[in-house]
Amino acid sequence: MTPIVQIKLGDLFEGSSDMIVLPCSTSGSVTPFVRRKLVNYSLPYPSRNELGSVEIIPFIGGENIAQFVAFATSVKQMSSSLDAIEEIGAQLGRFTKQEPSVRMIAAPLLGAGAGGLESRNVIQSLKNGFTRSAHAGSTLIIHVLHESLFDSLRSLGATAPMASRPRVFISHTPANDDDKEWVKELAVYLKARGIQARLDLLHLHRGMDLPQWMTNELSLADKVIIVCNEKYKQRSEGRLGGVGWETMIIQGDISRLQPDSTKYQVVVRTEEIEDGLPMYLQARYAFHARPSDGMNQFKDELVSELLDISKDEFESTMFVL
Repeated sequence: MTPIVQIKLGDLFEGSSDMIVLPCSTSGSVTPFVRRKLVNYSLPYPSRNELGSVEIIPFIGGENIAQFVAFATSVKQMSSSLDAIEEIGAQLGRFTKQEPSVRMIAAPLLGAGAGGLESRNVIQSLKNGFTRSAHAGSTLIIHVLHESLFDSLRSLGATAPMASRPRVFISHTPANDDDKEWVKELAVYLKARGIQARLDLLHLHRGMDLPQWMTNELSLADKVIIVCNEKYKQRSEGRLGGVGWETMIIQGDISRLQPDSTKYQVVVRTEEIEDGLPMYLQARYAFHARPSDGMNQFKDELVSELLDISKDEFESTMFVL
């Protein structure tokens, strides 16, 4: 597996990623489009930096869009350079190795507007920098706003569309530190295979609104993994705490789905499956991940299930370099 670079038609704030990249100048100035986003999400303005530098901060208040914001200094006095753009791509790639929760990055055509660079050259420079430094399971999606430009760039990439990389929310209640490490390992494993795994242990930060975050994640998820154990079963059936509240939302969503829907994938992590499976999930096919078995017994089959989603959206709006 190698890092992937894709070109996508549309606004990089539409959809979800692990990190969103915003362009700025060496003086810290931004375009009107970026300025509106900073105001809308109460984000600080970028600092003054050298051309080609990247400043990364948590995206507080926009976690349904991305976990981090990266300010990429791509313009200096109404000009740019391909070396600077390649260095930005390399820094974005290195961050995917430093931060295990970041596997999908959304970026614009840096330096192609105010910087005056040719779009094809920008794409190639970003690709060169990103692919040489990024984690093998990571993806850089370069967003193009105008359909005419997007169509003209198609010759750069493969004609076959890339399969969708689903956003997956992992619902769980750890009973101990071993449970926490196990579910984090599962999330990182899924991310390494291109799945946008969302987990509170990786994406939830102090000061965030927990109920709102869970509501956002359940609403945005293409798939949901419910990791069950004795504690999860007890809280679910007793409607206790966050799990009890989450159970009511999940039950309501399941009732609206078709009987053959595979949106919810159940993983039971107890030695005997009945000890960890809540009553409302007993009619569903479940993966049995016994603690004594480690993780290797079911994870590849789980990945196959998670990737079985519609590709219609990507056939006309995305291609891979």
